[in-house]
Amino acid sequence: MQKLTLFLLISSLLFALAYGYPQNHPTRPIRPSAADIAKCPHLSSVHIDDPDIPEWHPTPKNPLAGRAPFLINETTNYYEYHAHNSSGGAYKRSSCPALNALANRGYLPRSGKDITIMQFVRTIRMVYNFAEDNAFIVVLPAFAVNNMPSSINLDAFNAPNVQHVTNFPTSPCRSDIELGDNINLNRTLYKSFLSFSSDGETWTVEEMARHHHLRHNQSLALNPKFRFGNRDAFGTLAQYANLLAVLGRPGKHGPLTLHVSDVNTFMLKEDLPKDYMRRELPYYNVEASAYIDRMSAHIGFTIMRPLPEGDGTGKWKDVEPTQALGEKPCRKCRKGYAEEL
Repeated sequence: MQKLTLFLLISSLLFALAYGYPQNHPTRPIRPSAADIAKCPHLSSVHIDDPDIPEWHPTPKNPLAGRAPFLINETTNYYEYHAHNSSGGAYKRSSCPALNALANRGYLPRSGKDITIMQFVRTIRMVYNFAEDNAFIVVLPAFAVNNMPSSINLDAFNAPNVQHVTNFPTSPCRSDIELGDNINLNRTLYKSFLSFSSDGETWTVEEMARHHHLRHNQSLALNPKFRFGNRDAFGTLAQYANLLAVLGRPGKHGPLTLHVSDVNTFMLKEDLPKDYMRRELPYYNVEASAYIDRMSAHIGFTIMRPLPEGDGTGKWKDVEPTQALGEKPCRKCRKGYAEEL
């Protein structure tokens, strides 16, 4: 481990010596991929080159990327919670606490209405440092299924027409749309998620995987229209991966340790945690895929890429086994949970 750290340190310093130590942290424009432009040609003009979105560069004092304090202007970006459809429908919210937190802080319009693609992408990058590929994976489908309008409301991310596209069954803390409210936090499910923290303070990646597997079996037992293809598996496990990437900070499980106290603020208040530290390196899809594959491997299945033809139907209707690796069947437990709900 010491040799690896020394190697990374030397490599970073050599990079810095070769390219200098930029002081102004130049930005890299955010652009949609060539594939996105091929599907939607008008996206070719989409880009961001904004000094408010810094790109990390190694310096002698900071040779390895980590997290930097994210300063919140409490005058303009004060916290103000609004539930979905509150004040007679004046406020819209989504099933995604990350987007809701941005609206509650005023980084997105507080009403949650009439938000453009680039408002989403710029804000996600500025606050969470979601890289362009991950940002467009999150945002673009909600526009695409609605024939690419100029703007959408936050509740477009959990509407019936985006199920299995950008909103998925077996969410960690929200019900399947077929079972009722898929927008607001389900506190029974959240309590279950908390119970998977073995120390009551943090989660490991494997603990998140085990919680997801319980959620899979719960939805399988309760949802009469349940299907769980490769896209569903990737999208659902990405919710855990995104929590880790956005909120993870140094702790007992390494530099990306997910802390219960941070997730409580994020999930229950839909706000940024106290003393939130923004990641310095952008969060690309390759990093998300590494966490997702680690969780699916722990359960005992592999997510197919590219998506197979007929994904979500036939042999691909449910890609996750009901019994995880090293797990004993527990039909009584799942039945008991169904009765509790």
